Amino acid sequence: MNSKGNESRITILCSTKDRASQNIKEHILKMREWVPVKVACHDWGELVCAYSSEGFWLVEIDAHHIYQDGIDRKLAACGLKTRLIVVASKHKGKDDNRVLTAHYTGNSGNAKFGGHSREFSYPAPFALRSILLNMQKMAINSGYEVAMESTHHGPTDVRLPMVYAEIGSAEEQWEDPIAGEIAARAILEMKEDKMPIAIGFGGGHYAKRQSKILLENNITFGHNFPNHQLDNLDLELVRQATEKSNADFVYFDRRAMSSAHKEKITEIVKELGLQLLRESDILDIHDLPWHIYSHLLILADRFCPGSRLRITDGFRLMINNAENISTDDIQIFRMDEEIFIEAVSADKKKLTNLLDRSDVVYIERDNGTLPGILICERGKEKASADMLIDECIKILKEHYEIKYIPEEMTLYITEDRFDPEVARELGVPPGPLFAELKKGNSVTANSRTVEPLMVYTKTIRRITLGNTLLLNK
Repeated sequence: MNSKGNESRITILCSTKDRASQNIKEHILKMREWVPVKVACHDWGELVCAYSSEGFWLVEIDAHHIYQDGIDRKLAACGLKTRLIVVASKHKGKDDNRVLTAHYTGNSGNAKFGGHSREFSYPAPFALRSILLNMQKMAINSGYEVAMESTHHGPTDVRLPMVYAEIGSAEEQWEDPIAGEIAARAILEMKEDKMPIAIGFGGGHYAKRQSKILLENNITFGHNFPNHQLDNLDLELVRQATEKSNADFVYFDRRAMSSAHKEKITEIVKELGLQLLRESDILDIHDLPWHIYSHLLILADRFCPGSRLRITDGFRLMINNAENISTDDIQIFRMDEEIFIEAVSADKKKLTNLLDRSDVVYIERDNGTLPGILICERGKEKASADMLIDECIKILKEHYEIKYIPEEMTLYITEDRFDPEVARELGVPPGPLFAELKKGNSVTANSRTVEPLMVYTKTIRRITLGNTLLLNK
């Protein structure tokens, strides 16, 4: 019976040479209805059989899959139209760890185990994340760990997205029916939800930090390179990995990388014009569309280099409720700097709490200071600035005598300040007695009582408002 159909499908590739692959295949065949497919592939002598099920092909070969360069063309020549290849495979480790993994193929150096030297395959980032999440959910109480492996071995000359789903690390696990069922279900229940894609650098073969980030956040990974491959990498290899991964940004496992490697890869990343995100940045993405979050990072870096975004729940809600919002709908502005600085000085905690309850993004320098640069929906910058100015005035009123003249857009701040010169003239020596006066306590100096009011003078500061500046007109 020929059930090839005309639609492109996901091809699950299994090998008779791989015991874990056979284990996974047997469970896949039990989990849904499959129809044998008659294919005439005279030039593909390694083909054993093929099956069809809705959305999938299952193809078995009598050869090891890591040496199957050009398999996408072989599938096409046999009429098995394919859009994505999932290879069911064993993972062989130096220990006997019970582990379920997924990874991509490629050689940053010499091709010792299939593929070509200095060549990477095309990853399937959305499929990999879904497979790993499925494995994690299904492996609870099974004794199996779940991890993304770094890029390694062949095949590399494959022009379709491809991902390996594996059982490790020794014969006992390869033949374990529990592991076979988990891997099979993880593949068949795979979804391809789109999200930002990173390429990763640093760490070990099991990319523990990257795996944790992928499993706990709304991002995924394309190619990933462990510490022992970083010496091989150069501009062209990183460019190839980025383009084939269709990567949106770069991530470093900073603690695992040497200073020399961080410096080397950072220079390459800059030359390629890629964004390098910290783990805290990735956590910040959360539910924001990538094109919006990426634009926020660009704006922050352009107008306040070395700063951090503080994205409020109100801003996230505004973005997610908007239809087809674009980067042109985002406005960055600097509010009246003087009054902002005064409010921060008077009560930074209260001001940041206010900002956190608003619908703006505010920027914080790495040293914790606030430059008064804010981001909002375009057209709402005046309302946002006016609201914040009003709140800043309220904060200042709690600490100083305030006079606001609206028609002049002018604010006068009157403050009683300790005057050390007056204190000295009254015979009070610097030191502990100064401290007591600042606390509001009277002191005795030269047999004379000096009251706090005697050493305080009034100062008046004038602030002109209405100086909100649009930074990306």
